[in-house]
Amino acid sequence: MERQDIIEYILHEATVLSVNKANHTVTLALSDSHDCDGCPASRLCAAASSPDKFIVETADACSFALGDKVTLQGSERLHRKAIMLATVLPCIALVAVMVAVYILSGGNQLYAALAGIASMIFFFFILYICRNKIAHEFRFSIRKTND
Repeated sequence: MERQDIIEYILHEATVLSVNKANHTVTLALSDSHDCDGCPASRLCAAASSPDKFIVETADACSFALGDKVTLQGSERLHRKAIMLATVLPCIALVAVMVAVYILSGGNQLYAALAGIASMIFFFFILYICRNKIAHEFRFSIRKTND
């Protein structure tokens, strides 16, 4: 049996586009945003939603300059949480609602399918409403790359 390495962090290479010292933010251009294409959590991740520009809040924004090569780092734990919110929980909700409605409606597949679609709309609407509450959990950090 092969030993599998445990990934602790998700890393992206980036270049500093601008620094806003007043807001403590650094705007980055990701060099490897194409890696996000296969990730199931890419819809929740800010790195994939805007591959040309990524804004990171950091207390030491003044230590970065235009053109610096940096590494953007996010934890694997947050990656797993994003996958749970974007794929696993909606699938569980969909199946549970469809089975319950199918049983309660006496085997009506149309009602079960419509209830499943409605549950997905409701689930993602709630997720959208709560986006600001959960956004603080999905933070990235940056560090200068040693070239």
